[in-house]
Amino acid sequence: MLLVRFKYLPSFLLFLALLLGKSYGQGTRPLVDVSSEFSDLKTQVNDTLKVEKLIGLYKTSIRQGAIRNDILDEALRISKSIFYINGIAKCFNRLGIAARNDQDYIQSVTYHKRALGYFEKSTDTLSKIKCLNSIGVSYRKLNMENEAYNSYLQALQLSEAIGNDKSIAIALSGIGNILLDTHEYDQALPAFMRALGIEKKNNNLRGQEYAYANIGEVYLNNERYDSARVYFNKALKLAIENPRKEGVALIYNFLGLLSQKEGDYIKSTLYYEKAIPMLRKFKNIRYLGNTQINIGINKTHTKEYKQALASINLGLRNALKIHSRENITLGYSALVEYYTQTNNYKEALLAYKNATKFHDSIVNVASRKNMIAAQMQYESAKKDTKIKKLAEENELSLQEARKRSITLWVGAIVSALIIAFLLLFINLLHKNRALVLEGKNIELKKYMERINELRAQVKNRSVEDENEWISNMGQFDLSIREIDVLRLISKGYNNDEIAEELFVSKNTVKTHIQHIYTKLDVKNRIQAMKKVATA
Repeated sequence: MLLVRFKYLPSFLLFLALLLGKSYGQGTRPLVDVSSEFSDLKTQVNDTLKVEKLIGLYKTSIRQGAIRNDILDEALRISKSIFYINGIAKCFNRLGIAARNDQDYIQSVTYHKRALGYFEKSTDTLSKIKCLNSIGVSYRKLNMENEAYNSYLQALQLSEAIGNDKSIAIALSGIGNILLDTHEYDQALPAFMRALGIEKKNNNLRGQEYAYANIGEVYLNNERYDSARVYFNKALKLAIENPRKEGVALIYNFLGLLSQKEGDYIKSTLYYEKAIPMLRKFKNIRYLGNTQINIGINKTHTKEYKQALASINLGLRNALKIHSRENITLGYSALVEYYTQTNNYKEALLAYKNATKFHDSIVNVASRKNMIAAQMQYESAKKDTKIKKLAEENELSLQEARKRSITLWVGAIVSALIIAFLLLFINLLHKNRALVLEGKNIELKKYMERINELRAQVKNRSVEDENEWISNMGQFDLSIREIDVLRLISKGYNNDEIAEELFVSKNTVKTHIQHIYTKLDVKNRIQAMKKVATA
């Protein structure tokens, strides 16, 4: 018993290590309160940074399983309102991916084409590459291999130009899948091998899983079953260790087909049945329908006819629902085989006719593709017109903004010049007033100095000089009272003091002064004092 326990101990420890590793990995990215973050972003100013944050929050909502399309709608609305071309392109690209996930491939292509129209006006080469790879996937789902190939090829060329390994690997995988669809297996294998080399170099486990599965499918179609199993098992190991959506289920689907090709129908059914729960959970109708039809084929070979018919019909309904060309063909072929083995030749003939009828519609697939292309071209043309109009409006808006900016600058410069001129004028005016005031002060100073000189002369005058001065006044024909007034003026008396000294009114003093000025032929007191001083 102890030996048995030790025998399984390494396996248990390996399982525990993987479990802890996964738990740790899942804990490195904490959950985000998307609603709260969205509410906070709504309060921020509308700019390019806000748009990028909204797109990032939308991606977070996808990772957390509760997709918030309203966040992407808000990002698109703001991008349009601020003419953020790159933001508009990214939003339409995300809408294209969402439509593809809903299996609305025509709408997906339309959105991606609109995104490309904007990316052409952008310098974001990496986002343009992602858009080209995405539109390639949607074209492939519509069986438009030529359009898909051209998109992947353009993405590959741009990726190589900027040296982005991740995008190179994605484009190579897309090209390889197109070559698989067109049964060019020998050309598909080098593309997948090159992609695998890049994914290994970058240690991208998910990319390696895709590459292993694709290489296994090439070997499966080339009937190299042992090689196919090796690569499918490598892909399955990575898918189990790094679970992502229905990744494990897709590998089970490949392994089921491999066992069916080898004639091991029971083992094939077991693989297919393992895939169904995950395909239903993640609503992958295309692979679910394929799995159900193949289970029906297996049940037909193991003579479990009742279960076989039910499974084939279920898968065929899913195929018709999404117009999956390969699965519809597979379903009708399975019915022909079933009715043939159960000896129901009438139903076998009817199924054969349906298969032939559907095949005839496939023969004219080029016309159908052209109609789809025409429809998308029509839709894109309408959108391109809107894009062009938006770009023109944006350019006009920028021109108007530049004109307004120039007008504001000119106005500011003119205003500054006017203000500078006014300040200069006021400064000069102040200087002029200062000079005038200074001149008047100098003149007043001289005036006062002269008065003081005359006063000094009067004070120093003797009695004889006084009498002589009075007698000299006779030559000016001055009256006695006018001489008295003039004498007091020479002593520096003002009008009030003269009136008080002579006991007369101020008006009388003013009258005498006017008479003195007239008789002496002078205009002011200084001139009068000068004249009598020299008499």
